[in-house]
Amino acid sequence: MTKTLLRGAVVVPVDPALPESTTADILVENGRIARIAPGIDVDPADCDVMDLTGRILIPGLVDTHRHLWQSLFRYAGADWTIENYVHAMWGVIGPAFEPEDMYVALAVGLAEAVDAGCTQIFDWNHNHLTPEHSDAAVEAHRAAGLRSILGYGQSMTVLAEFLQKGPAGGTAMPSEDIRRLRDRYFSSDDQLTRLAMAARGGETASEAVIAAEARQARDLGIRTSIHAGNATWATVRPVLMQRRAAGLGPDITWVHCNALSDEELGLIADSGATASVSPELELHMAIGPVAIRRLLAVGVEPSLSVDTCLNIGGELFSVMRAALSSVRGEVNAERIADGTTPDTLPLSTRDVLRWATLEGARANGLDQETGTLTVGKRADIVALDARRPNLAPLSHPSGSVVMGANPSNVEMVMVDGKVLKRDFQLVNTDHVALAARAQARQHDMLDRLGVRFEEGVLRRRQ
Repeated sequence: MTKTLLRGAVVVPVDPALPESTTADILVENGRIARIAPGIDVDPADCDVMDLTGRILIPGLVDTHRHLWQSLFRYAGADWTIENYVHAMWGVIGPAFEPEDMYVALAVGLAEAVDAGCTQIFDWNHNHLTPEHSDAAVEAHRAAGLRSILGYGQSMTVLAEFLQKGPAGGTAMPSEDIRRLRDRYFSSDDQLTRLAMAARGGETASEAVIAAEARQARDLGIRTSIHAGNATWATVRPVLMQRRAAGLGPDITWVHCNALSDEELGLIADSGATASVSPELELHMAIGPVAIRRLLAVGVEPSLSVDTCLNIGGELFSVMRAALSSVRGEVNAERIADGTTPDTLPLSTRDVLRWATLEGARANGLDQETGTLTVGKRADIVALDARRPNLAPLSHPSGSVVMGANPSNVEMVMVDGKVLKRDFQLVNTDHVALAARAQARQHDMLDRLGVRFEEGVLRRRQ
């Protein structure tokens, strides 16, 4: 069937031109939202009808920065700082990846994302060791069925140069294999999986490298994402380096931004660029104070991201709460320190839900097609069961989604009109078999390396 009717749910469109919520039906036809209205009549013989009374419909959640290849070592770094992470993943584990490891890691990471209501994800993949690894990554994305962006980054063997030379020390020129990927897999820009540049930026590479990667992205007509503002690494002034080496523009998404100078944040805003923040991870890994308030001050609405499942869960409900808590906590503490009693809040749940949907789509260059429940947009839709005890009774839908929902509420996930999760179960994904496959690949790699995880520490075996 090319038609699906989602009947009787509370619709939260996240479209600033529409009411915050309404009870209505959504008719999906040929992958697009064809109509939103109460009491839509259809012929059941010609349309898949889902009764979603008691559910909340939201746009699919959008993650603008996740290192999916690291899903093979989920929570291994639950007690790591960023330095622990760099030495373990960049120096030891990353270079040992085989193409099969890449495929399985992405498969389990993408399944986790869909299961938690994420319909669009930017895979910041900085472990393209060989063309075979890249092919495996493309295969995993295509099999998963969600709307994804494969961010092509350099391999761990290239990035490990950072371990010896420190910030701005990387001098290895970028691989040209990204051009093969563009020609072979991404010759059109209207498919579910698209290509982008996961550039090293000034914190890990020289200006010559920055210029070379920028030339590749421009030649291929793709967007770029760059890490910047990572604690002490940011002292090299990475945004200024980018401006000198390659210029700035609206086709760049700046990831983290925590320790960037006020001048650099202003340059990001002036260039029309977007930002991706990972507040939950940033607070754990000593990357620096969350940059949300400073970004808002210069007029940049952030998007949200998990970053890595090495130490936090791969779901955006917790990330939304971390974003909200970080801003409210900072502002409220300042007011109390001034001797005043806070009587308003600086940020609403509706704001944060917009960052996790529309602003995410904007950062990926897809906001004209996705990010809101608007007639004419692609049908990337998530149904949350509001009858469950953590959300019932429903009173403030946006508040319920941000403050109460979790992956157990995700009943249905639709991408481009195709249902990927229904009745709380992933469609065409045997998660038990996938988990066993991932565990086997993890054990095999650790055996090959002669290492083990002992209470969160990577150690050589005796």
